[in-house]
Amino acid sequence: MKKISITMGLVALLFVAQAQEKKGSTIQERLTALKEIKDSKALQSSLKKLERSKEEKDRMLAYWYYYDQRNEEKTAAIQQSVVKDFPNSNLAIQEKVKVISQMKSLAERDIQFQALLKQYPNATIGFEMYDMANAYAEEGNVEKMLQYATLYTNMASDRNGNRLNKASVLSGCARFLSRSNPKAALPFLEDGLAYHRTDLAKPEEGDTEQIRKERRRRAEQGYYISLSSYADALGRADRAPESLQLVAAIRQELMGREPIEQINLEIIDGAYLNALLANKKYGEALPYLEEDYIKGTRRVVTAELLQNGYSDSRGSMDGYEAFKAGLDHRKVANEEAEMMKKLVSKDAPDFELKDVDGNTVRLADLRGKVVVLDFWATWCGPCKASFPAMQKAVNQYKDDKDVRFLFLHTWERGAGDATANAKKYVTDNKYSFEVLMDLRDPSTKESAVAQAYKVDGIPTKVIIDPQGRIRFETSGFAGDDETAVKELSAMIEFARKG
Repeated sequence: MKKISITMGLVALLFVAQAQEKKGSTIQERLTALKEIKDSKALQSSLKKLERSKEEKDRMLAYWYYYDQRNEEKTAAIQQSVVKDFPNSNLAIQEKVKVISQMKSLAERDIQFQALLKQYPNATIGFEMYDMANAYAEEGNVEKMLQYATLYTNMASDRNGNRLNKASVLSGCARFLSRSNPKAALPFLEDGLAYHRTDLAKPEEGDTEQIRKERRRRAEQGYYISLSSYADALGRADRAPESLQLVAAIRQELMGREPIEQINLEIIDGAYLNALLANKKYGEALPYLEEDYIKGTRRVVTAELLQNGYSDSRGSMDGYEAFKAGLDHRKVANEEAEMMKKLVSKDAPDFELKDVDGNTVRLADLRGKVVVLDFWATWCGPCKASFPAMQKAVNQYKDDKDVRFLFLHTWERGAGDATANAKKYVTDNKYSFEVLMDLRDPSTKESAVAQAYKVDGIPTKVIIDPQGRIRFETSGFAGDDETAVKELSAMIEFARKG
């Protein structure tokens, strides 16, 4: 299961905090009021008071403000202070949850979560319970899936503070269950589909047209995702003809609507492709396979699928090599076009940092080389998830003296020696990374290089050309190593040209 940098469990705490406010304004209302302060001095004054407050709810209001502003550095600093000063707070419990969630063994995570819930019976863990339910669903363990899905339903709330619908939650889990036991998944998916149909049929709610439109957009998207999952499970459960019949009818109905919500069409097109393949209608599937191959959407298209589609639609393999060469050309052109959308040209701020062994590295000394900066931290899940791909990229250029990779550890948090911890992490995982320490300034509490490069989230990668110009900036990690390496390599080769 993939994790994100600030665990989704924290998001649930906002709704829980709102539900627990019995008197006065809810935290959501206080957050809204704080965001509406136009005077920057007044805003900063209010935030400082909240950060220094001895009340947990005030500190948490500052936390949510910075979280909403995507200021990960301030969010992390306040989180650290809350955990220290309020050890029984939901945020402190969430830190324990994070440690458990990173355990590799599902059985061990189960033991630790059960112990945590026994110690804190009123704890709000939220999304991690959903992760556990999905993990057990993927293993085909229906009993454990139900246990954790129920815990999640009882703990989490939607964005309006309302309890989640259990049928909808179990339908989400059943998408994973369908991979191991599609027949067992079908009843949960049917219940989920019924829920989404009912939700879609409700009168539009909301005080404004924008709110009503957004509610309907989410309801429609939930319905089509649910329908797609149900159709996919039918195909896996040896009911492929039913799957195709269902999706084809829905797709035809959707195509007749005006305007068409593009994301819903993409969901149904994906389900339609899966149904065609389940029914071995490779020729009809070929146009979708071509699009997926070129754009890298929906699924990984194998050579076998393309060959089956071509043979089925043309009646033979005559001309296949020319067909495939044309696809490859269009694929490369699409990748280049997507890369060029990210192209920038601005001076790279110079810096001087120590590496984990105390050696000084200056960016100015690397003029004439392509330099790849990777801003990361040991506490950042997506950063660490991206490292296998980054190691592949480092290996690819290890003999190229004109390319240098620098991994800048930034925004350290928690107790202990950040430099020793960073070195230990890369050493333990056998990464051959050159790690520099962008430590916080004791007076400003800021990581100077990350601040100079205007980093607002990690992982962030910056590609600098030999003339010292930033050419590309990317953030996050999508989870596909091959795509990440290929994209980074293309950026390096472009930057090499200056």
